[in-house]
Amino acid sequence: MTLKKLFYWFWSTLALGSVTALVLAFVLEILVGQKMFGDITQQLLLSLTLAAVAELGFFAYLVFNFLAKGLIRNKLGYDVTMLVLTVIVLGNLVYLNAVKFSGESFWLHLLIPFIILLTALIVAKLKEKSTNVSAYIPTLFFMVVATILEAIPSINSKAGEIPLLIIFHSVVVLLVCNAWQILQLHRWIKPPAKASQTK
Repeated sequence: MTLKKLFYWFWSTLALGSVTALVLAFVLEILVGQKMFGDITQQLLLSLTLAAVAELGFFAYLVFNFLAKGLIRNKLGYDVTMLVLTVIVLGNLVYLNAVKFSGESFWLHLLIPFIILLTALIVAKLKEKSTNVSAYIPTLFFMVVATILEAIPSINSKAGEIPLLIIFHSVVVLLVCNAWQILQLHRWIKPPAKASQTK
């Protein structure tokens, strides 16, 4: 990845995350009929924070993926490991909701894992079409595991229960940023075309 592409990755993800967060906050506040995300300055700070967290998560995934491929050289073993970790993390999120909530609140909070999984499946399919079939499981792993880990401060806050719409807002922004990054990765690391030799 060249310095120019690195610069583009950083600022494009920040911009996309910020715009998504601001628009989504505006729409949710209209639907609910009350201020939930503070003034425009607070919303902007929140959106930039979420986008930055997504970028850190993406960088951590790249390092993890590099190390995992070095340790697990068999493709089948690598894919199985990624799937097992995906199921464990997703199952842990469902269990966390089951422990914290009950009744109707539990079923409402199950929308978060469902949205994450559905988005991950769609993005993984798009990644497969853009590259090759071997990219499906790593993309699925990243979209599920990275998003859940990045969203933990919102999902399992130590300060008490956070309203579901705020959790939804954070998760959607992280999903958009993560989808953008993973779908663009093969373009960013694509080596430049060799200049044709003059005869």
